[in-house]
Amino acid sequence: MQLVFSPTSCPDLELPAVLSLAKDAGFSRLELFRDWTESSPVHAETSVPMARERIAAAGFQLSGLNIRNLTGRKADSDERNLPYNLRQLEWDIHLGRALGAEAMSTKGGARTDEAMEDLVEGVNTLLERLPQIQLNLGNQAGNRLQGIEDYKAVMPQLDVRAKVLVDTGHLLSVGENVLAFAEAFAERIGLVHLRDQQSEKPVPFGEGDLPFFELFALLKDADYKGDLVVELEQVDWAEPNMALVAAREYVEGLL
Repeated sequence: MQLVFSPTSCPDLELPAVLSLAKDAGFSRLELFRDWTESSPVHAETSVPMARERIAAAGFQLSGLNIRNLTGRKADSDERNLPYNLRQLEWDIHLGRALGAEAMSTKGGARTDEAMEDLVEGVNTLLERLPQIQLNLGNQAGNRLQGIEDYKAVMPQLDVRAKVLVDTGHLLSVGENVLAFAEAFAERIGLVHLRDQQSEKPVPFGEGDLPFFELFALLKDADYKGDLVVELEQVDWAEPNMALVAAREYVEGLL
């Protein structure tokens, strides 16, 4: 298992500053977001070659890209249009590939039967068109993929290259049992996002409700060799660098 830096701790920083912060905190692997953070490779001041060169020059490897959600709808009109949505995601995937990533992460749409149908068809269509990638499906409160029952319904219908992204922060936010969730899909976990919380409030690693030791033991028993993404969303307890170093050292100590 390898540790990965997430720009969730510094969403307002552009890519050069993110790389500097991550390097100072002792990381060498990086995950990026297509949307939401200023370090996105889709930025007015950044081209794909520039982003790729900056990542390489800093000595980093891009472990994955969080692409747009597979909602089956057009964002500007909320019209159901799965082909349009898939063209967006395919563009994002090619962007991630151009930057050196082989794994992409996405989420679903609204909590409707229609969104479930589009999720299944869309994931299988993307994986058929793009045989060289892995697609990690993340959970989130209010999403079509929120908890364990949603994944039990959808994963058997998907290509084996569709994997489960265990997002511990979002699981804790909706009161899901993180260990039960991870155990249920142990053989299909493709990525783990680590965020410790007390209820819905992020806290320093080891001070919240996330059972780190038991989760790592479960992952080890499942022979999980993937990434552990260190997420410190809404850092407010210390300077980002201090918090990141403490989180990295905490996880390294347990591993």
